[in-house]
Amino acid sequence: MEPSGVEEGFGAVADAFRRTLADPGEDAAAVAVVHQGRKVVDLVAGTDVVHRRPMPVDGLMMVASCSKGITATVLALLVEQGDLDPEERVAAYWPEFAAAGKGDVTVAMVASHTAGLPYPPLGTGLRGLDLHRGPAVTRALAGATPLWPPGTAMAYHPVTYGTLLDEIVRRATGRSVARHVRERIAEPLGVDMWMGLPENLVPRVVPGHWEDTSPMEPDDDATPEPGSYAAQRQAFLRENPPMDPDFSDADEVREHYAAERPAIGAITDARALATMYSALLEPVDGTRLIDDETLALVTRPRTDEVETLVESGTAGPDIRFGLGYQLASPGMPGFGPTTFGHTGAGGRLGIADPEHRVGFGYVCSLMRDIGPGGDPRWRALIDAVRRCL
Repeated sequence: MEPSGVEEGFGAVADAFRRTLADPGEDAAAVAVVHQGRKVVDLVAGTDVVHRRPMPVDGLMMVASCSKGITATVLALLVEQGDLDPEERVAAYWPEFAAAGKGDVTVAMVASHTAGLPYPPLGTGLRGLDLHRGPAVTRALAGATPLWPPGTAMAYHPVTYGTLLDEIVRRATGRSVARHVRERIAEPLGVDMWMGLPENLVPRVVPGHWEDTSPMEPDDDATPEPGSYAAQRQAFLRENPPMDPDFSDADEVREHYAAERPAIGAITDARALATMYSALLEPVDGTRLIDDETLALVTRPRTDEVETLVESGTAGPDIRFGLGYQLASPGMPGFGPTTFGHTGAGGRLGIADPEHRVGFGYVCSLMRDIGPGGDPRWRALIDAVRRCL
């Protein structure tokens, strides 16, 4: 395992990481822990099976919906600086969004997956990445009718979370989420984190691959009740492009990695996730991202009192949200009830825990359905961290 970044007293985490490589099994993976603002665990191991090489020490991965936690951090920074009001109507920043009964939708509703726009409207004619980003899908979402009265129910918005918030952030600040990530998170903290990867860094990326079928593909064997949300979701997934590119097509790979997709497209590593989440709690090398008041605001539960529309998505049926961050639940148990952060399809995870003063990051290339009880790789590692604290 390299690098040998384990401080005294945290050897149990290295032992647990080594065991996960065999049981439940892993290809390439990395884990990092920042405790009280100091990095105490930084390990990589395994094999990049797509490129047939050991996991690089500086390897990067596309971290799927862990990207949403990075975008939530951008929102938290903008809220603290007064550039964005979570209780403001989206239409105050983006007037065209008021169409089709969305005039009272707030920024917080979009960030907490209660806005009623979990997918682009059907029949746009858009394909591939154009369904994930760009002016055409943004216009389609501005004109779309919500699937339920906004604010009354929650269903996970796998990609539109990022498409919508990116436009809101652009309208409010004149900059994209991707630019804020570089200027307000990655550069101040000195970490590897991009939404829209420079081409020269593509060789550092370790591709992910599914052990079985991606849960973001339609289940053609399922027969949901006609007219139900589950049936609507199946129809949307049939139009949705694959989560990952064809790794045998170099041009397609570069296009995917370069695309700015704030819900699913961040490319980063475990140490960057752990560092960012620790810096939400306290200074890391002199940099703290937000203060305690903002932290309390963005981690306040916003979905506990609304109906959850159950789906077979990667995060499980019990997900809870603050302002963009997932909150502790059986599907993301973390260190305890104060844990927040975000899961990523296949088993990626970035979280913070204010009680334990810890930031945690885990990335992997062998992807499995997380399921309602979380990923067993997380459980082993988090339990080991807790024993070391």
